[in-house]
This record gives sequence, C-alpha cells and structure tokens, in this order.
Amino acid sequence: MKKILVALLVIITVITLLPIVGNSVAEEVLKTSVALLTSNGLELKNNTTESSYLNTKKHYEFLLSDAPKFIEHLNQYSEAQIPPYLDVMISGVVVGVDLEYSNFPLSSRVIVDIYPLTLPTNTTDELKKENMPFYTYIDKLLQGKGVLYHINYYIADELFDGYIKDIDEEYMFDNGSKMSVKLSNATYYGSGHLIAPKTLQTSISKIIIKADESGEGITFEMHDLTSSSTFESQRTYVSGAAMKSMSILIGQEKSSNVRASIDDMKINISSNTQGNKAEFYSKSSFGKLKIDSKDAKIVASGFNYDISLDGLEKDSYEEFRKLTSHADANYSPELEEKLKESVIKLLSKGLSLSVADMSIKKIAVEDRKPIDGFSIMAKMVLKEDVDLAKKLTSSPMSISENINLASTIKFSKEFYTLVNKEVPITGMANSLAKEDGNNIVFEIKLNDGKLSVNEKALN
Repeated sequence: MKKILVALLVIITVITLLPIVGNSVAEEVLKTSVALLTSNGLELKNNTTESSYLNTKKHYEFLLSDAPKFIEHLNQYSEAQIPPYLDVMISGVVVGVDLEYSNFPLSSRVIVDIYPLTLPTNTTDELKKENMPFYTYIDKLLQGKGVLYHINYYIADELFDGYIKDIDEEYMFDNGSKMSVKLSNATYYGSGHLIAPKTLQTSISKIIIKADESGEGITFEMHDLTSSSTFESQRTYVSGAAMKSMSILIGQEKSSNVRASIDDMKINISSNTQGNKAEFYSKSSFGKLKIDSKDAKIVASGFNYDISLDGLEKDSYEEFRKLTSHADANYSPELEEKLKESVIKLLSKGLSLSVADMSIKKIAVEDRKPIDGFSIMAKMVLKEDVDLAKKLTSSPMSISENINLASTIKFSKEFYTLVNKEVPITGMANSLAKEDGNNIVFEIKLNDGKLSVNEKALN
C-alpha cells in the first residue's frame, strides 16, 4: 500500500509540476527569440506577463529602431530581396505582440496577435504637420488594434492558421472629402516557420477602397481572392492565385470617366534555382477585360499567356537580382555601371525564352460585334558567348549571330484590319504577310544572323 501511495504521490507531483516546467521551457524559447529580434534592429519597449496555473499571457511592444538591419535579417529567409527603400517606410513603427500559451508542455498551440501601434516616423511627422485630426484618427485606430493579424501556431507540428481582422473604416476630412477601406474574411493557413513557411494558403473575400472629393473620386474593388504557395526551399517554389473580379472606377459612380474590370483571373508562377541553371515559369489568364472611357470602349475575352525562362546561370542571376533590389534606394552612376556589367555577364552565359502562348480569343471595340483576336508563339535561344562584352563594344550587330529565334504570330483578318486602321502598318509588313484561312500569319526566324519572315530573307 505504501508503494502505491508513493507512486500516486510522485504522479500527482509530476502533474502538478508540469505547468511550471512547461512555463519554464516556454520562457527560455521566448527569451532566445526576443534576443534574436533585439540584436537585429528591434528595440523592446514594453514587456508584461500575466500567468495563472494553467496559462500564460505575454505582451510585447517592439520599436523598429534600425530598419536596414531588420530588413537584412529578414532577407536571409527570403528568395526575393526586400527592397532597401522600404526601411524609410517602416522605420520607427512600434509593433505590439500578444502571446498566449498553455503551461502544459504537451499542449503546443501558441496564440499570437500582431498589430502595429504607430505609423512610421516620417509618416507620423508629415501627418501631424499637414492634418492633425486625421493623424489622431489613425493613431486611435492603431492603438485599438484596428489592424491585426491573428495566428494559431502549433509548434510540434509546425502548422499555423489565422486571420486578418476585418476592417470597415470611413473618414470624412474637413473639406468634405471621404475615404473608406473595407477588408473582409481574410484567412490563411500553412506549415513551416512563420517567417519562411513551407506552404501557405490565403483567402480574402473582399477589399474595397474608396476616395471621394466633391462627387469625383476613385473606387477599387477586389472580390474572392485565393492563393496557394509551396516552397521546397528559399529558391524553389510554386505559387498560384485566382480572383473572381477586380475593378477600378475613376470619376462619378453614375458617369465615370474611366471604368476598368477583370473577371476570373488566374496566375501561376514557379521558380527553381537549385541547380547550376535557374528556371522560371509564369502562366496567367482572365475571362474578360472591360475598359470603358470617353476615349475608348474595349471588351476582350479569353486572354492567356504562358512563358518560361530557363538556362540562366545561377550565380550571375543572383548577382543581378541583388543589384536590382538596391536600385531604387541607392541609384548612382556606379550602380548603373555595375548593373550593366551584371546584365552582360548574365547574358554571356546563355539563356532560353519560350512563349508557349500569348493570345486573346475575342475582342470588341465601341460596342461592335466581337471579332477573333491574335496569338503569339515563340522560342528564343541566346548562345553562351564569353566574348559578348567585347562584341557589344566593337560590333553590336554581330550579336544577332548569337540568337536563334522561331516565332509565329497570327492575327484574325478582322483584327489585322482593325489594327491597320488605327495604327497603319508599313507596306513592307503587308507585303510579307501570309493568309491562312481566316488568319494573317507572320512566321519569323533568326538563325546565325539571318532573318526571314514567311521564308522571305530580309538580309
């Protein structure tokens, strides 16, 4: 009996200590994470803890005091370098973070709320100077957690889900102008590290932004946006997105100056730079595009493009990508020269560009009957050439010998006539055109510097 009582006492003691042990483990993990952040551009301004026997709640406030250093830290997780000029846009922001977790170590869910508490320093200074009432409104919105990301993170499984808090805000300026922003049903889920997830699925029901001044304004709407991404590594990914509709209206609601809309839009992109050569693929389509203005009225349907780029030497591409990411922030003659050298180096390694399809099925202008559109297919190979830089300096025209091109362009006769009427095509182009049923066809080839259109040599 004594042994049973001792065993029960041990079990009860372990169960009693589990929350304490669990809390200690979580504390150490959080200390390590906070130390990493504060050593990479963030400053901890506030830190409070509220603990019970079963749960712990923590509140942090981080000031982004060194934005360039923080961006550099994030870049190690990202394939695409975050543009350095963003440091001005986010410098001085204070971000609130609320954490809630169970003290039992077997319960691995952490609830996280992340929300900005202030605007960037430059924006704050400008708003205070130009429009203090609007600054007060924005400040109150942020302090009330008006912009908030909610995350449920399951540590053991490396899974997460969450949402962006709905936004439905309207503000009227002193001059009677109005601005409104709506964001509805924005959710996401995925797997992996939160900064660099392995998979990510998102869904947004609605985004509406309106700005109105004396009956004139602009309205942007986007409905039913979904996206899905899979990241095998930082440089190998597949992403897709779909959107039911997107529209923009400029002018008055009933008699807009410009109204444009796109329905049933789909986008797919992928990248693979694991090997010595980089590969990229992009495909997009939409059901219908409408443009209505005082100058033009166009309806196009069945748009599609399917493009791939491969054979890029990876190290040269990485060098070029990093330079372009700094171009907007640090443009200079020296950077321009480096970009030029980087492009030449990249092209000298060779590449292949394929346009499997770029087409519009139907197009209508000014309420006329829809007509068949056009299609383009092309394959271009740029040969490797270590002397490319010298050739560009001494004899630029000789570069054509490095290019092999095969392209077929088809216009419906009705579309070709329409284009020729609006933008008259040269007599030479018309003389080279070939009829094929209801189409006007141009087959363009460039091999070893020799160019031909529909088998007719041009040089």
